[in-house]
Amino acid sequence: MDINFSNMSAAEIASTYTNNTQSLKDKLSKVENAEDEKMLEACKEFEAYMLEQVYKQMEKTIMRDEDSQGDYEKMFSDMRVQEYASRAVDQGGIGLAQQLYESMKLQASAIPPSEVIDKQ
Repeated sequence: MDINFSNMSAAEIASTYTNNTQSLKDKLSKVENAEDEKMLEACKEFEAYMLEQVYKQMEKTIMRDEDSQGDYEKMFSDMRVQEYASRAVDQGGIGLAQQLYESMKLQASAIPPSEVIDKQ
């Protein structure tokens, strides 16, 4: 957007500046919110994966006869465990996702943007 300031009064310039600044802030806020949602979703996926692994290890401690499990139970046990884990996270989980998200958010706000750009 190219603006010619030569024919504008000081009030018009200030108004244009304010409008453009607010527009940029609104756009940046939308991008940050989208990134926050993606980060929170990634944290939830991590918590679900961790719960899945814990559940699988817990199942290994149960003594069972090999014949007691049906073919379908063996086949779909991973899907069942994944569903249990994702439902647990959807219902609040153990709080790991929220703590991880808050930690990542805090760390991201502590790093100046110039350092992030330099690292890429």
